[in-house]
Amino acid sequence: MLQARLVDEVRQIFIPDADYTKGIRQSIGVPKMDRYLREETYIDEDDESKKMLLQSSIANIKCNARLLICHQLDRIQRLTNEKMWFVHHIIATGVFNGERKEVVDELWRNTVLQQCLDIVKRFLQCDDTNIII
Repeated sequence: MLQARLVDEVRQIFIPDADYTKGIRQSIGVPKMDRYLREETYIDEDDESKKMLLQSSIANIKCNARLLICHQLDRIQRLTNEKMWFVHHIIATGVFNGERKEVVDELWRNTVLQQCLDIVKRFLQCDDTNIII
């Protein structure tokens, strides 16, 4: 099901001659799905090669996402180690385990949103917990 939603989402913005270096088309997934989207119309729905092509595209997306995560973590570490910035950690993973939208929305408000609002509020009030000496 996730694969179908991914393909549908990327298909909506897929243009064969588009420039993948600008705008929304440079987002995660679009360049990696290019080959699949170009060839899917020429391959039967039940063909194993179509499934393999999709799996390859998704594996490339995951690999690229891991690289982007590593780069982002390196940047965060540099800010904390070199610039001595205090970085707040909000872990939202548990929110997405909820099954119903209402459960996810409530978890998001309580687990993520409220913590973020509290951090911003303390920052705007110039609370001493934001000052590192």
